[in-house]
Amino acid sequence: MKVEVIHVKKKLVSFIVATFAFANVTGVVAAKNYDSLPQAVWSQTTNADYIPIQEESFFVPGKETLYLHVGEERASETKVWSPDTLRAVDPKTGKVKWVFSFAKAGYGWPSTEGPFAYAPDGTVYAYFSSEGLLYSVSPDGKENWSKRIGRELALSDGKLYRMGDGTLIIAAQKSMKIGAETVQFLSFDKNGKQKVSKVVSGKLNTVTKNQIAIEVVTKEGDTQKVDVYNSSLQRSFQYNFPKGTYVNFYTAFALDDGTFIFSVIPKPKTQKLIAVSPQGKTIWGRIIDQFGFAFKAGSEYLVFNTHTKKISLFNQEGLVKERILANLTLPEGDGLPTANKTADGKLLVNLLSKQYIFDAKTLSTIHEFNQIKGTILDYRQNSVIVFSWQENKISMHLLN
Repeated sequence: MKVEVIHVKKKLVSFIVATFAFANVTGVVAAKNYDSLPQAVWSQTTNADYIPIQEESFFVPGKETLYLHVGEERASETKVWSPDTLRAVDPKTGKVKWVFSFAKAGYGWPSTEGPFAYAPDGTVYAYFSSEGLLYSVSPDGKENWSKRIGRELALSDGKLYRMGDGTLIIAAQKSMKIGAETVQFLSFDKNGKQKVSKVVSGKLNTVTKNQIAIEVVTKEGDTQKVDVYNSSLQRSFQYNFPKGTYVNFYTAFALDDGTFIFSVIPKPKTQKLIAVSPQGKTIWGRIIDQFGFAFKAGSEYLVFNTHTKKISLFNQEGLVKERILANLTLPEGDGLPTANKTADGKLLVNLLSKQYIFDAKTLSTIHEFNQIKGTILDYRQNSVIVFSWQENKISMHLLN
């Protein structure tokens, strides 16, 4: 039987700039709308227009410190370079507390578009794949340690992950040969001591705080499956999907508690979500709309139907709330919707043409941001941290 596959691939779905009119089944939801942001309380930029500031931020828990990933222009005797820095900022005033530069004699001028990895105590880890450099920076802006690694292991496109137990794992797709894909792993303890070097068959899929899911390469028509590894890079389990179902691995994600969510097509014109526990057991399976797209929202998840314009919030027990969106057009292009839990338990939802702060229980709108020409990185204490790609800056705005 031929299965009709609905590909909702990453970087193949976008939301055009359009006017949304949100309403629930009982009436219009009042919200504070922003066509433009209030004047910035502070902003952070690079020291040269052509040097990027990355779309990234981290609040150090329990401290009035915000970390930013910022490039800088630096000159040598013969050339101008652009190494990365870690910038520590007071989030209320924008005052820079300290700056750590990753440029170092013998290491060159490293930079990366990949995110840094952050520990709850404020320790920061950075991996620069092109140079094969791994760094650890202390909460007071000093180097803990640094080392060259993996240059002989084809990790030029490797990404760094910090697991829940503090283990640092660099993962890279070593072989992309069709039918013979492999993933290279290197792991280190928090002091930079190498623990494991390992190559496994498959494709890197989803990383949680404690586990890594690898899509197992199978022949056409075979049962699709994933291998899940723990932070020690030992296989915890292999999960086999129901025979005859197509798994859309492109849209897989994991909830904050480590539950894996996979979208499958059990038969033509149907779509189902399957939840797999960190122990490898099926928790539930839920039929969703054929044109629904599911994405993480902290310990919960959202489903947006591209045809009916319905957005629905679910937890492990089932549907929490849903609302209808009107006047929305969805052409192809780059970008996917995202959602995150805020520091005070609200939902920050980015639908690309608009961004929202939702009540996490009712889905009612608290703030609605229209064409603000920026991405909201964080919301707390009635303020937003915004990355502006056009102006190449990160700024803080107090909301009305």
